[in-house]
Amino acid sequence: MSSRPRRTCVAILATMIAAMLLGSPAQAADKDPDLTVTITSLSPSWLKADAKITMRGTITNNDDHAWDEVQAYLVIPATPFTTRAQLDDAIDNGDAYTGTRVIEPGAFDELGDLAPKQTVSFEITVPYGQLGISGGTGVYPIGAQVLGTDTDGTRANDAIGRATTFLPNIPSDQKPVPTTLVWPLLMPDYRGVDGNYHDPVATLALISPGGRLRNVLDLARSVPQSSATVLIDPALLVGIDDIANKRHIAKGVELTEDQTALAKAFLDELLAYLRSHNIWILDFDRPDVLALAANPDLRRGLAEAVDAATQSAITTYQISGRRVTWPTRRGVTPSLLATERRDGETPMIVTPASVPGWERRLGSLVSYDSTRGPLPLLVNDVLDAGVPGGTSVVSLRQRILSDAALAGLQRAIDSKSHADAVTMVDPTWDPGANAAGAGLSTAFGAPFARGATLDDLLTRPLATYAGRVPTTSSVKPVSRTQLQAAADLAATGKALSSIDTDDEDVNATIARQVAGIVGVRWRKDPPLGVRVANNLSSRADVELTKIKVEGPPSVTLSSSSGGFPLTIINDTADDIRVGVQLDSTNPALDIPSVKPVDIAAGERHTMTINIDLGRQNTTQLTARVVSTDGTVIAVSEAFNVRSSKIGVMLWVAIGLAGVLVLFAMFRRFHRRRSVSKSSTTDRPVDDD
Repeated sequence: MSSRPRRTCVAILATMIAAMLLGSPAQAADKDPDLTVTITSLSPSWLKADAKITMRGTITNNDDHAWDEVQAYLVIPATPFTTRAQLDDAIDNGDAYTGTRVIEPGAFDELGDLAPKQTVSFEITVPYGQLGISGGTGVYPIGAQVLGTDTDGTRANDAIGRATTFLPNIPSDQKPVPTTLVWPLLMPDYRGVDGNYHDPVATLALISPGGRLRNVLDLARSVPQSSATVLIDPALLVGIDDIANKRHIAKGVELTEDQTALAKAFLDELLAYLRSHNIWILDFDRPDVLALAANPDLRRGLAEAVDAATQSAITTYQISGRRVTWPTRRGVTPSLLATERRDGETPMIVTPASVPGWERRLGSLVSYDSTRGPLPLLVNDVLDAGVPGGTSVVSLRQRILSDAALAGLQRAIDSKSHADAVTMVDPTWDPGANAAGAGLSTAFGAPFARGATLDDLLTRPLATYAGRVPTTSSVKPVSRTQLQAAADLAATGKALSSIDTDDEDVNATIARQVAGIVGVRWRKDPPLGVRVANNLSSRADVELTKIKVEGPPSVTLSSSSGGFPLTIINDTADDIRVGVQLDSTNPALDIPSVKPVDIAAGERHTMTINIDLGRQNTTQLTARVVSTDGTVIAVSEAFNVRSSKIGVMLWVAIGLAGVLVLFAMFRRFHRRRSVSKSSTTDRPVDDD
C-alpha cells in the first residue's frame, strides 16, 4: 500500500474513533487555532438529483506554528432549513447546524503539512448519494471543515478551521421572487487638517488593477443590469476627479501622469456604469444624520450645505437616481426617522435591530408611519452574518440564491407575503482580481430568482411596519463641537460665495467641505474630526479677512458737501463683486449705498464717495463692504467727516477786501487828480 492511501486510512480511523469516544474529545495544544478557510467554488449552485458536489477553496495558516497532516472535509446536515427563522436561530446557537462530515474514502482532501502564513488550495468532490441528506426542499448549510495535527502530536476531532455557505434545493416549479443585488460604493478617503486628501495614493491603489474598488466595479459589471442597484456616494466621484486633476493634493505627494490618467479612466468607466444602471444616491460623504437630528438649531444650515454638495456632484457628473439616507447600525430613533422623512420618497436604510418585530414576510422595503408621514425603509438583513469563513464571490452567490429560495418558500404558504431577496454587499469587501469570472451572474439564472432593482421593488405597494423603533440610540454621534465648527464654516462659505463672481464653484467647494466634516467616519476618531473641522473653518475665516476696506483718517469738506476716497482691497485668489454701505453716527443723514463693482483677484479699487452734510457740521462714518445680497464682508475703522463753513465767509471776506482795495485805489487816484488841477489854477500870471 502506498504511503498516501495508508495515511488516508489512518486519518479516517483516527477520526471515527474520536467521534465514537464517550468522553470529551481531545483538545489541540493550540486551544485557539487561527486558520482562514474560504470557499472559492461550489458546483452546482443549487442541488440537482444525481449531481456531484464539488467544492474548492483556500486555507491560510495565520498561526505562528505549523499544522501537520491537514485534511479538508465537506460538511452538510441531513435535513434543510425551510425558514429564515430556523436558519437565524441555528446560526445564533453556534456551529452545530453545519451538519456531519462526509468521511467516505475519496470524499475529502489531504493537504499535508501547512507552514505558518502558508496558503494552500483544497478540492472536495462528493457524489449526491454520499451526502447523506434527505433531499427535502429547503436550504442546506454546506461547508468545509479542516482537521490537523498540532506540533505536540495532538490531533483533535474539533475542526481547526471552517467555512460555511448555503445550498438550496428548490422545486423547479416554485414561483420566482424579486432578487436584487445592491453595490455600495463609498469614498474611502477624507480631507485632513490642511484641506488636502489624507491619502490619495491609497485611493489610487483601490482603483488600480487588483485594487478593491477596481475589483468591485468589474464584478458589478458582470451582473445583469436589471438585477442590481448601485448605492453611490457622490464624494467618491469628486475624490477620484480631484486626483485626476491634482486638486487638494499635498505638496509632498507626487502624482505621475500615468496615475492621473488611470484615475480619469476609472472615473469614466464608473460614470458609464452609473448612467446605465439603477442608482440610489447617498448624501455627500454619508453625513451623521443622528448627530444632525440631535442638534436642530444647527441642522438646517448643515443639511442645506450637504444637499448643495450632493446636488452639485449630481449636476457635475450628470447622474440621476433616487436619494437615500443611510444612518449607522443602532443609530435609528423615531425622532430621526421623522426628521429625515423629507418628501416621503427618500428611503432610509436600516438593520433588523432598528425595527424590532420586522418579519421577512413584510419584504425588504416597508413603509413606516413617522410623526411627519410615511417613510420607506430598506431593511438590510444579512443571511450569512456570523457564519465562519471568508467572504467570496461564491459565498455571495449562494447567499443570494438561498435568500430567494427561502423567500419563495415563505410566499408559497402565505399568499399575502412580500418576501423578496435583497442582498447588500459589504462596502469594505474585496472580491479579488478574478472575481468577474467567478459566476456571480448565475444566481440570477436560477428558476426561483427573478432579477429586479430597488426601484422595481419600491414601485409596488409596500407592507406597513407597525413595530416600535427604539426611542434612544446606543451609539455616540459626532460631537456638537464639531457640528458648530461645520456650521461656522457654512456661514463663512455662504458669505464668500455671495461675493465671488464664480459663486457656484465657491459654494460647491465650501459645501463639500462642510459635508465632509459631518460624516459618520469621524465617530472613529472624534479628536481628529474636531481638529479638521476647526482648521477648515479657520481657513475660511482667513480667506474672508483678505477683503478689506480703507477710508481716510479724517475728512474735511470745504463746504457742506463734497467727496472723499475709499479703497477696497481684494487679496483673495478670486474675482469678487461687492458694494459699499456707509453708516453714520448722525441719524439725520441718509447716505446712499455704492453700487456693486467688480474687483479682480489681488487688486485694489478706489472710489470717490460723495456726501452732503446739509446743516450738520460733523459726523462719524463707518464703511461696510457688502455682497449683492447685503451680507457684510468687511468693515472699516470709523473716521470723522466735518464741514468747514468758514470757507464761505473767507471767500466773502476776500471779495469784500477786493472791493475795499479797489475803492481805496479809486479814491486815491481821484484825490491826486483833484490836487493836480487845483495847483494849476492857482499859479501866478507872468507879466513879461
